[in-house]
Amino acid sequence: MSPVDGIDQFLHRHSRWSPKCGQMVDVFKTYRNNPPHWFRPKAKYFITGSTYQRKRHLCSDEAKQATLGTLFKSFTHYGWAIEDWVILDNHYHILAEAPEQAVTLSQAVNAFHKFSALWLKRHLGTLHDGRRIWYNYYDTCITYERSYFARVNYIWFNPVKHGYVLDPEDWKFGSYYFRNLKGEPLETIVMSFPWNKVKIDDDF
Repeated sequence: MSPVDGIDQFLHRHSRWSPKCGQMVDVFKTYRNNPPHWFRPKAKYFITGSTYQRKRHLCSDEAKQATLGTLFKSFTHYGWAIEDWVILDNHYHILAEAPEQAVTLSQAVNAFHKFSALWLKRHLGTLHDGRRIWYNYYDTCITYERSYFARVNYIWFNPVKHGYVLDPEDWKFGSYYFRNLKGEPLETIVMSFPWNKVKIDDDF
């Protein structure tokens, strides 16, 4: 199988990439304490969030699984389609497709942070003192196919980068694990779009 064939299969089966996303109607919003922001319907977004002060609140498998479940429920509620993801001890990365109302991104993230924090405080005795769980998040709208696949690969290999595992297929709280179980053509993406070429603030 050639790299092109593998990428085409990946796109056809599990991704709704649309290079025309930048041609759709955008929304421009300004904020008092944050930079201005573009929201593009049906665009792909790379989103990263971390715990407050980078505390490792998600060390247990139970905490990661509950966080992942809350993530999917929150984003689905606002019409966002999560395509790839990874949950680590103190941060997460996801790739998601925006709905027509892309301005709901902050609502989706806020709901995720709120309800996952409630779960963590309820089930982890050390967090009953009211401490803040999540810090903030940042996002990037992906407008080029190559940039999209490089970030997919970055998400897959993030547990390797941070020393959790030696192979992404061993990290069950990331999308690579599930895609690999289903026999998807992942190697062509891995080889064609090196994750270590992506410049992302990921000092966790």
